[in-house]
Amino acid sequence: MQTVPVYQTEDIREIEKYLFSLDPKPNLMEIAGKTVANVALHVAPRDSQTALVLAGPGDNGGDAYVTARHLKNANYSVVVLSLSSPETVSQDRSRAIADWQEMGGIIKTNIDPEEHFDLVIDGLFGIGLTRPLSGDFADLVHQVNQLSSTVIAIDISSGLDSDTGNVMGCSIHAHHTVTFLGYKVGLHTGEGPDYSGIVHFSDLNMDDYPRPDTSGYLIGSEVLQNVLVPRKKSSHKGSHGQIAIIGGDEGMVGAILLAGRAALKLGAGRVFIGALRGPLLAVDQVQPELMIRVASELLSQNEFNCIAIGPGLGNDDLAHQTLSKSLSQPVPVILDAGALNLVADHNQLKSKISDRDCPTVLTPHPKEAARLLKCSVEEIQSDRVHSALSLANEFNSEVILKGVGSVCAFPDGNWFINTTGNPGMACAGMGDVLTGIVGALITQGAYSHSAVVAGVYLHGLAADQLLSDNKGPIGMTASETIDTSRSILNQHLTGILD
Repeated sequence: MQTVPVYQTEDIREIEKYLFSLDPKPNLMEIAGKTVANVALHVAPRDSQTALVLAGPGDNGGDAYVTARHLKNANYSVVVLSLSSPETVSQDRSRAIADWQEMGGIIKTNIDPEEHFDLVIDGLFGIGLTRPLSGDFADLVHQVNQLSSTVIAIDISSGLDSDTGNVMGCSIHAHHTVTFLGYKVGLHTGEGPDYSGIVHFSDLNMDDYPRPDTSGYLIGSEVLQNVLVPRKKSSHKGSHGQIAIIGGDEGMVGAILLAGRAALKLGAGRVFIGALRGPLLAVDQVQPELMIRVASELLSQNEFNCIAIGPGLGNDDLAHQTLSKSLSQPVPVILDAGALNLVADHNQLKSKISDRDCPTVLTPHPKEAARLLKCSVEEIQSDRVHSALSLANEFNSEVILKGVGSVCAFPDGNWFINTTGNPGMACAGMGDVLTGIVGALITQGAYSHSAVVAGVYLHGLAADQLLSDNKGPIGMTASETIDTSRSILNQHLTGILD
C-alpha cells in the first residue's frame, strides 16, 4: 500500500539539519522564496498588480523577503510589512533583507487601511511557533483576515500548530499554502484544512535528502487499486462473503439500512440485517436484496466473514448482550455508534475487545472517542493523531477517528490521515455508510488494515465527487455517497480475470 509520509515538526527539523550540514550549503531560503513567488503568480487573480508580504522574525520571514523580491521582479507593486526587531535577524534573513532593500524595496510596520492588495504572502511564523499569537502579531492577523486578498502562506499559516492543526490564539486564513520538504500533520487534520486552503508541496530541489523514519502517512488514491482481489468469471455470491450488520433499535432502523445498503453495493456477497428487537420491516423496499432477521437468531444460525454492530443499537441490556455475543465470534468485528457507547460504559466489554484474536475496528467520532478514553472532546481534538493512537493501543484495535482529516490508527503504531471529504459529509448517516463500506471490503477478503484506510478514503472521495457535480455541500446525503462510492471503486479496480 503506497502512501505519502507526513511529518511532525521534529522530523522536519531533522531534514533541515542534514541539509544545512551539506558543503556547499544549499541556499534553501532563495529556493523557497522563489517557489512561493511562482505559486503566487500562478494562483493570483487575473490582472493582479499589488502584493503585501508579511515578514516575521525567523527564517520564515527571510523566505518572505525573497518572495517579495521575485514578485517585484515580476512587476508587482510590493510592500513588505515587518514587526520584528533587527536583533532577531539570522544571517540568511539578513542577506534576504539586504537584497530587498538594495532593489529599492519598501518595509512598513503597519497596513494602510486605504491600500488594496491583490495578494498577501504570510511569512510571519512557520513551524517553529510554540505559543499563541498575541499583541501586535495577533492584531495584524485579524487585520489580514479582513482583507479581500488572495492569501498564500509560507510553509504553514501563521498561528496554526504544525503538529496538531490547532489554532494558537488566532491564525491566518490562507487560500493556498506552499509547504516545504515534507507534509505537516497540521495541514491535514484538526482545524488545519480550514486555514490552509490548497496545499502545494516543494522539496526545494533537494529530492535526494534522507527522510527520517515516520509512522505517519497521507492516504492517496493508490489504496483503492489493490484493496480487493479481481473477481474471477466463475465467481458467485458465496465467493464474496457474507456480513451481519446489527443494530436498528426502535426508531433507529434507518441506521442499519444505510450500513446494509452500503455493504451490498460495495460488493459483499450476502448482507444480513440483524434488528435488535426483531424486524421492524419485512423487507427493505429500496433494497430488497437485504435479508432482515432478528439479531439474536442471526448470530446463532449463520457464519459470517465480518460483523458490523452499532448503528442504531441503543444501550440497554439486550444491546449489551448482543454486543458481547458479537465480540465472541471469531471474525473481524466493526464497532460503531451505540456499540462504542456500550464499550465506554462497561469495562468487561473493553477487556473482551482487547483480548480478541481477530481484528476489531472502532469508528468513533470525537465525542465517542472522548467517552472511550474518559476525557473531554477538547482533549481528543487537541491532538487527533495522539488520540487515535491511544485508542488503538488501549483497545488493541484498528481505529478510525472521524472528522476532517480522519485519522486511521493501528496497534503497531502506524497512522494515516485521510485527504478526501468535504463539509457536505456533516449530515446524519454518513458514519453508518462508512461502516458498511469498510465491512464490505473486509467481507470480500480485504486485509482489515487495507479496508480501513481504503474505505475512509473512498467514502470521502465519493463526497468530493458529489461536490464536484454540484450535489453539495448543502443537502448532500449519506445515501448519495453509496452509489458514488461503488462507481469510484469499480473505476480503480483492475476488472475481471480471464
